[in-house]
Amino acid sequence: MRQLRDSHRVWQLSGLVLGLSLYSYRVQELVACWLFFIILFVVLALLVLGAVLAWYAGKRAADWARTTVPLTPVPVLASAEVPLERISNPRELK
Repeated sequence: MRQLRDSHRVWQLSGLVLGLSLYSYRVQELVACWLFFIILFVVLALLVLGAVLAWYAGKRAADWARTTVPLTPVPVLASAEVPLERISNPRELK
């Protein structure tokens, strides 16, 4: 055990474990910055993806609106004269 404690590798490993522990201020700052930039890039990527999808959907909607069949207005289809029915036995109103 004494040989293991005096070994240079054990001291290096102990320093590495201590330096990478979450109790170290530098590691905490590194993790905080890492998480901040990851969140920033994810939000930026989602905004870019949303803009691209909105542009594509707008383009498709404009193409769809241009290719619809034009509708003829209803008054053009109606005849100008309204046919009247003849009443065979008219009654007087009281």
